[in-house]
Amino acid sequence: MQREYILHVPKQLPPGPRPLVIALHGALQPASTMQRYLDLDAIADREGFIVAYPKGLNLLWNDGRSSIAGFIPLLYKRDDAQFVLSVLDTLEAEGRVDASRAYLMGFSNGGFLTAFMACRHAERFAAFATMMMTVPVGYAESCKPARPVPILMMNGTYDPIVPMFGRPTPGARLMSADESAALFARIDGCGAPQIATKPHTRITRWGDCKDGASVAYYEIAGGHQPPAQSVDAVDALASVLLGPRRSGLDAPEEIWSFFKQYGGAPAGVEIAGASPPPLPASPVTAFAPTGAPAGMTVTATPVSSAAPAALQPLAREPDYAEAWRTALGPSQTSTPAPVPVPLPLPSPLRRTASAQP
Repeated sequence: MQREYILHVPKQLPPGPRPLVIALHGALQPASTMQRYLDLDAIADREGFIVAYPKGLNLLWNDGRSSIAGFIPLLYKRDDAQFVLSVLDTLEAEGRVDASRAYLMGFSNGGFLTAFMACRHAERFAAFATMMMTVPVGYAESCKPARPVPILMMNGTYDPIVPMFGRPTPGARLMSADESAALFARIDGCGAPQIATKPHTRITRWGDCKDGASVAYYEIAGGHQPPAQSVDAVDALASVLLGPRRSGLDAPEEIWSFFKQYGGAPAGVEIAGASPPPLPASPVTAFAPTGAPAGMTVTATPVSSAAPAALQPLAREPDYAEAWRTALGPSQTSTPAPVPVPLPLPSPLRRTASAQP
């Protein structure tokens, strides 16, 4: 099977392997749209790391539940986790990236696959980040990573697609966002959480974890959209279906600030005037690249014709008798600022303060 990914390499990098961020798009979202939507490339250009945007088959990921993207029955087995690992293996074999400074992040459907890989392949990435995802209930027993997992999680209070209080989906019933973050804090053996705030955001951080790991949970007064430094009319239009996109906090900036604490990634480099590293001619173990130039779509062709091992879901079969979660207590968050579109009802997980005029 032929699989593709978009590769962004800053135009001029110092010689030698660089950090890598693999970013997984959401359901029915082209990788190129994810690339423009996040504006992660600008941070990569400034900080000197490479970004890969793998493409899901039919714009969907087999994300560890017993369905594709949580709503399409799993008609044939496809191992998207192995595809993501093959992208990492390919770039490492080419001499472009330092595998000890590889990071994985994902949005929505891509966030579910990111969490699955944090449970199954924690040793391959220095840190993980998810946006608008809550983990299946079965992960409470089946998520057993090989090492403590540094992870940052973001969820929206007004998210109608992946509600922060959890919900049933085909293939798995989902925990709340609070429970999802607390699960990884327990897995990592973390200490007591600390609370902080940023614009439209309440942040819970668990430190004092095993092996220097940490967990950060961003509860954003927004919808099924990652926050950005600024928003425009397109974001307002999308908010009719997805809930508001908040400004003042930039998701990729927060994620990269978290990532570069792990794996020894440099805190920014001067790349002007340097030459890009040459590519070795040796073959790679998982995929043979076609030689497309940096920044263009790269078509990856398997070297071996053997079918990859099937992706087995971590989650147990869902129990639809208990579909909705109980509200977990009063909110300490501030009231979200008004937006130019109607808001859905807020999550019962958090009871916000009285609205300001």
